[in-house]
Amino acid sequence: MQYKKTYYAIKALAVLSFAAIAFTYWGAGLALLLLLSPYAILYFLANSHSYRNTKLAVMRATPAIFSFFIMLGLVFGIQSDPQSGIGVMLGLTAQLAAISLAELIILFFLRTPEYAP
Repeated sequence: MQYKKTYYAIKALAVLSFAAIAFTYWGAGLALLLLLSPYAILYFLANSHSYRNTKLAVMRATPAIFSFFIMLGLVFGIQSDPQSGIGVMLGLTAQLAAISLAELIILFFLRTPEYAP
């Protein structure tokens, strides 16, 4: 089954994004930990049990790809000006919201036999 190997690509995107954000925003201090949190969450959610069927693979891969594209915007699209912090926090909030929304949809709407009451 090909979708079971999807989590390797998700882990690779998470590590790549983590490294790019860490390199770009190294001097941010404590805010760097907040900026790195979506990629750490994606990395720890990517395991073979989380991608055991097609629905789960699609639901968990979507926010990972979305977060990767936002990372590209955060690394290459943010200029050095006073309003750039607003864009960075908007990108961070969008990433965390996408991950949370996908997990809530999985929790409440996708029933799997091993978790069904």
